[in-house]
Amino acid sequence: MTLQQTYDAMHSFNRSAAPGSECSAWQDFVADCHSRLGYAPWADEHWDDEVPADFADYWSDVAAGRSGDYDPENGARLSDLGY
Repeated sequence: MTLQQTYDAMHSFNRSAAPGSECSAWQDFVADCHSRLGYAPWADEHWDDEVPADFADYWSDVAAGRSGDYDPENGARLSDLGY
């Protein structure tokens, strides 16, 4: 999966989870891009780069609402919710 595909999935999730704002899942995705990939998820020169499979799988699950780490409705960290 490419950076663009992963970005598109998470960007879409963020728009639905936190219209006009940034949910925790989006903020963590951006931080993970910087930490693991070494660049921002909107870095045009990296759009076609393949991202690590575990990275793509994790954030794809978050974007699809299949993560136990984030609320699928609002993108909040579940640990922040006391679960």
